[in-house]
Amino acid sequence: MIRENTLVPASQWAKPFVSEVAEIINQLKEYGYDSATLAHLTGLQEKKLSDWMSRYKREPDNVSEIPYPCWCFLAALAGRPNIQNNGQPLDVDARKVMRAFKPTAFKNKNAFEMPTEKEFKRIIGDNTFTGITVESLCEAFQWKPAQLSISLEESTLPFLNWCLILMLCGFNIQKMLLTEHDGEIMLNH
Repeated sequence: MIRENTLVPASQWAKPFVSEVAEIINQLKEYGYDSATLAHLTGLQEKKLSDWMSRYKREPDNVSEIPYPCWCFLAALAGRPNIQNNGQPLDVDARKVMRAFKPTAFKNKNAFEMPTEKEFKRIIGDNTFTGITVESLCEAFQWKPAQLSISLEESTLPFLNWCLILMLCGFNIQKMLLTEHDGEIMLNH
């Protein structure tokens, strides 16, 4: 059972127990997405996935060291997107977001091409149609502003972070990344 206070915005977030991280990973495994497959599809390191749920059978109430953005990402893959925004995406025109990038920006990790600084500036910055700023992203996902700014300028944004931005804009990252199953994966809570 995953506690509701782990599925909330960062300002109210309680870190999940290792057993809660394991619950999500195990649920995804039931659909054919084991740790190795998840690592391959998402860019997360398999070792990190293991670390975040280590000793969950013997010490289930140990607090996991999973960072908030990674927890948001795993929750979204398990059917609970946008926990950083109380379960709601921003009210933006997804078609307009899609037109701001090449189609390869919406592929899984293996076929993905990182957007350029020019493309990022179409949706992130002051006076953009999305209302997304570096500051708002950092507040939502507990990112460091200087580091995010540099990764946007140099087109080195981690794939996971890009997926979270797309999710915030209303994209279903579960369908985008987990393509080997029919239907939706839903978190039991």
